[in-house]
Amino acid sequence: MVTAIVSVIMFLVLISFHEFGHFIVAKAFKFKVDEFSVGAGPLIFKKQKGETQYSLRLLPLGGYCRFDDDDEDTQDERSFVNQKPWKRLIVLLAGGIFNIILGFMLFMLIVPAISPVATNVAQSVVHGSYVEQSGMMAGDKIVAINGKGVSCYNDITLYTQNFRKDEYATIKVKRGNETHEFEFKPTEQVIDQTYTDDGVNVSVKVNGTEDESYFVPYSEDNPKDESLLGTSKTITRYIIGFTPQPKEINAFNVWGEAWNETKFVVKLVYQSFWQIITGKIGIHEVSGPVGIVREVNTAVHSGSSSWLDVLNLVALLTINLGIFNLLPIPALDGGRILFVLWEMITRRRVPPDKEGIIHAVGMALLLLFVIVISFKDVMSLFGG
Repeated sequence: MVTAIVSVIMFLVLISFHEFGHFIVAKAFKFKVDEFSVGAGPLIFKKQKGETQYSLRLLPLGGYCRFDDDDEDTQDERSFVNQKPWKRLIVLLAGGIFNIILGFMLFMLIVPAISPVATNVAQSVVHGSYVEQSGMMAGDKIVAINGKGVSCYNDITLYTQNFRKDEYATIKVKRGNETHEFEFKPTEQVIDQTYTDDGVNVSVKVNGTEDESYFVPYSEDNPKDESLLGTSKTITRYIIGFTPQPKEINAFNVWGEAWNETKFVVKLVYQSFWQIITGKIGIHEVSGPVGIVREVNTAVHSGSSSWLDVLNLVALLTINLGIFNLLPIPALDGGRILFVLWEMITRRRVPPDKEGIIHAVGMALLLLFVIVISFKDVMSLFGG
């Protein structure tokens, strides 16, 4: 029941905030807005204020901002279709941007709760690692990996995912007023986990040499899984080979750290989409609404940190929604933006009926995609 309530509230907030972005910017540009609705389907409550109806509807998994554009031949200069292209462009962009703003606001709450946070400054360099042999020292601030800019520790975790055994990487660091660049082989880190009756034995090796061993007892945050008892798991990662310097979060630096988290999720989403397009991520790794609810259930039942896990999931999803909706796909805001840009460049508008057909086809394909992904998610629940 808790999972269902949290899921409904989450979807309602994500969609309503998105539509509010369209609404508030449209109002600022004096567009004519017929209705702003929280929820979809049958009407529960409505209030008319000026020319706009504010509605609460039965189905919480939806919402919309309805403009006065049902009649494409309307002569009303305040109608959406009769507004200047640059104004329509900004209104269309506003929904996705507001989703990203919501993510930033949530990270403003999340970051202080996880303080101290790791930074891109090396507190120490792993002894015997290849990067130490290349010249990296404690106190160095990593500013680029393989030519890609680094502004926070999460960027490092993102870019090191592409590290491969025996493939050289480059790293650029700032040391005082100097900049140094090193070429090195990534450090191989092997983590062995053995599940016992009382907890998990963990052994870590770096480049084949024992680095540390420790025991993690079962707890509310690390619950016992009977199906894993007596089994072992080995995780092999290729890393730079340093310990990040921690930083305490306060009222002065929380803004920057929340922004770093937001930028990181944006990069992560774009990288994920690119990996889907290039085939590096298969359809079995993509989740739809059913998969999202499953993640909500995991977050809700994650122990004492459940509220933090739920907020983090909402932050990830709202930024994901914002970026996805701005992709140049028909039926999405990004698809409509393409038509506006075409109009701005050519000074000619695509006939509304033809644009409508393209968006209808795009919507049908999106719905088909959601059905396929949801079917896959349902089958996975039953082990199929």
